[in-house]
Amino acid sequence: MDNTYDPKLDLSNYHYPPLYLLSVPATQLSLTVDVLESNKQKIIDTLAFNDVQIEQIKATIGPTLTLYEITPAAGSRVAKIRGLQADLGLYLAAQVRITGPIPGKGTMGIEIPHDKADLVAMRSVLATAKFQETFMDLPVSLGKTMDNSVYLVDLAAMPHLLIAGATGQGKSVCLNALICSLLYKKHPSELKFVLIDINKLELSPYRKIARHFLAALPDQADPVISNVAQAIDTLNALCIELDKRYDLLKDAGLRNIKEYNQKFINRKLSPQNGHRYLPFIVTVIDEFADLLAGETPINRLAQLGRPAGIHLVIATQRPSVKVITGNIKANFNSRLAFRVASHIDSRTILDAGGAEQLNGQGDMLLGTGTEIVHLQGAFMETAEVERICEFIGAQRGYPSPLLLPEFNSEPYANSTFDPNDRDPFFEDSARLIVLHQQGSASLIQRKLKLGYNRAGRIIDQLEAAGVVGPFEGSKARDVLFADEYSLELFLSGLNPDSTPAPPPVVIVPEPTVEEPVNIIKPIALSGPEVRPKGFWARLFNKNQ
Repeated sequence: MDNTYDPKLDLSNYHYPPLYLLSVPATQLSLTVDVLESNKQKIIDTLAFNDVQIEQIKATIGPTLTLYEITPAAGSRVAKIRGLQADLGLYLAAQVRITGPIPGKGTMGIEIPHDKADLVAMRSVLATAKFQETFMDLPVSLGKTMDNSVYLVDLAAMPHLLIAGATGQGKSVCLNALICSLLYKKHPSELKFVLIDINKLELSPYRKIARHFLAALPDQADPVISNVAQAIDTLNALCIELDKRYDLLKDAGLRNIKEYNQKFINRKLSPQNGHRYLPFIVTVIDEFADLLAGETPINRLAQLGRPAGIHLVIATQRPSVKVITGNIKANFNSRLAFRVASHIDSRTILDAGGAEQLNGQGDMLLGTGTEIVHLQGAFMETAEVERICEFIGAQRGYPSPLLLPEFNSEPYANSTFDPNDRDPFFEDSARLIVLHQQGSASLIQRKLKLGYNRAGRIIDQLEAAGVVGPFEGSKARDVLFADEYSLELFLSGLNPDSTPAPPPVVIVPEPTVEEPVNIIKPIALSGPEVRPKGFWARLFNKNQ
């Protein structure tokens, strides 16, 4: 008799989504042999004209472009070949991109986009044996490489992913492909999602699978979070869950969630001692630029989340240094870049150029920290996502979403303000904020040299007291006092023993009438009269 614990027993009749829910891919168009040979000859002629000799050229047709691999002759300089990118683009009448040297091949790559790109259908990716037979913990199919091979990554090994690019280049489609890849491979007992969608539109279809795959706060009405304050609370609740999982790992003497769950399945960890089966938690944030105030819990989850099975996937359409900060880049080694507007934005995301030369429509570069891979993202229609969610949602699920630990970010918001329980720096902070007309915790940190937690508590007290307005995402809080005198009147009301300072008395002097002043006063000359001579004498006599 098998004495192991089965986490799937509660939903033993659960059926994984079938492939027929996805659209059948259209027949891919292929280039003619004449076009391939013509492009090969143009590349050879252009390189030869610039004194670059090649030994071999090979063409590989991809979904959106053709990769021409060239083997340079001995002594050829890579920098010189790279410098011919504009010349090749002019001769081929296309936006050419030169890559390489390609690792393990000793070749350079010349990418020429097709006039009409072929879509990489999600079904053509998930139906492959590579995806069906994988043993990855969290397999994600991002699409295909430029040689038409399926590209799989293990989110558990990445362990987090940053997605950035301009508007309309494929970020939301990529998020859907990532989520649906996991839905096709994982049981509800093995995986939970925390979905944060500030735009309120992109992730809404996943509400139907809330009782199967989502996690939420205890009193959360909508399982897909669209409120900024609630998103911050959820991230902090995940930090509490992170600490609890670390305590369980420490108590079990293990290093990661995979070893822990295997030991729990073998019944070597007792639930009577607080141990439980731990599902993976994947937090998906669409447009995390609206959560800049939540950067601290994001960084903590990114630093410590991998051993505990908590992984982050964050996306933004604003790839600037104010959004993708140094801390974010340090904690997110895997970064996915779609087409951006400038070379600077590409370097902000990948620490390298190239994203500004992408073709759009799912064309992307994946930076893994050691290499940059050119991919064409898998395409999913909204109707396909809805069919998958309806199929899962129609089955029996758990009574409720997975409940995260309760977290209340506003300890003073639900109670009356107690003046006797103020921080010693309360009044100094209030004066500082009114003086600068900027209600932010970072200002208090810098000027008063306080820690982040203490500054946050002071901001909460100032909000409860009515000095600053409520939290509004990435914007600074509104300051509700226009001048220092009105603030002093308010603070004196909190201190009954003190009296407000009188308003400054401005003494206006009475106007005085001054005597008119002659601009030119006659000057009395003493001594003999001096008469002009010569020309000046004649002029003087004429005027007499």
